[in-house]
Amino acid sequence: ITRAIASQSRTIRLPVHITEKLNRLKKAQRELSARLGRSPRLPELARELGLSEEVVRLTLERQPRSISLDVRVGRDQDVDLGDLLEDGHATPEETLTREQLHNDLEALLEELTQREATVIRQRFGLEDDTPRTLTEIGEALCLSRERVRQIEHRALLKLRQPCHRSRVRDYLGSLD
Repeated sequence: ITRAIASQSRTIRLPVHITEKLNRLKKAQRELSARLGRSPRLPELARELGLSEEVVRLTLERQPRSISLDVRVGRDQDVDLGDLLEDGHATPEETLTREQLHNDLEALLEELTQREATVIRQRFGLEDDTPRTLTEIGEALCLSRERVRQIEHRALLKLRQPCHRSRVRDYLGSLD
């Protein structure tokens, strides 16, 4: 039963003998941690298991590690890893619609002053999916919270004009 679990329980299959070694290693780590009151060191683990330090080190290196999808990646550390993963539920049409909406929103924002566009992007999280408060935007732009609110209000009035609204009206129903 343990061999079947070892060979079928992981997304990336490890040889059964490695899985068994990892299980023994984890058990020894738990026991030593409880006994010592701290994480055991490599020599202590090796001694407990009757293995060489090199074998324990290599086994630990083979242990799969989980990494957060929120970790920042890219040359400038400006993208979340999760943003790079494709949404398996989105159809090609939905993906295309979202991309076109993004392009149309960018074109709309070009109609605003640079400061207005910056406030709108940050306020609604258009750059990094993190909406900012008026205070946060004010601190970043060295403006008062009230001044940021006024800029946002003026920008939204411009964007609500019929000539601009017609650009995004078609998207509103399709993104529900």
